[in-house]
Amino acid sequence: MPVITISREIGASGTFIALKTAEALGYVCYDQQIINEIAQKMGKKEDQLEDFDQSTYNRIGVFFQEALASIAQGGMVFHPFGIGPLDWDSAEIFSTYPHNTFQEKDYYEVLNQVIREIATKSKAVILGRGGSQILRDRADALHIRVVADHEDRLKHVMQEQSLDREKAEELITLKDAAAANFIYDFFDTDWNDPHHYHLVLNTSRISPDKCITMILNALKAIE
Repeated sequence: MPVITISREIGASGTFIALKTAEALGYVCYDQQIINEIAQKMGKKEDQLEDFDQSTYNRIGVFFQEALASIAQGGMVFHPFGIGPLDWDSAEIFSTYPHNTFQEKDYYEVLNQVIREIATKSKAVILGRGGSQILRDRADALHIRVVADHEDRLKHVMQEQSLDREKAEELITLKDAAAANFIYDFFDTDWNDPHHYHLVLNTSRISPDKCITMILNALKAIE
């Protein structure tokens, strides 16, 4: 069953393209539903997974979750900057941190399971979350990257989220870093590497509507 994955920069109209592509094909567009499924399978609340999800990925937060899991199992915690084990005089540093004793590998395994289940059971457009990496061996998967020039991204974010230029810059920087770190840490790769995708579409050069047409034509080519 053909499946489409879309990796996108914030402000590049990737979500619009994903939704409209799914609509044109009679597919389901999966975004937040993915984190819902992961939370259910892990028996967690969605807010407990914020540090692990691509859009809000937090390396320091993940480190502390890993540290808590290690401590709970009687293990040693190593410094996140590679200078040896941390010397705890007490556990006070964790006293205000949420006690979610699961590890990165647990999230990674369930993420893979959820993405593969969606691709197998549904006619799906999957937004982000390493879909192109998880499904890279599927012959019927079409992988798309949506980008735009920085200035256009700024304008879109300012308009869509009612932000001034400074706040929009901060949001773009934050979201780009979260997504890039997520893909690197979980899949050991660069999310900007064009070799991961069948098409890289720049919405500053090609309109979103024409991008959708190109995606539909590309899907026919792999069917």
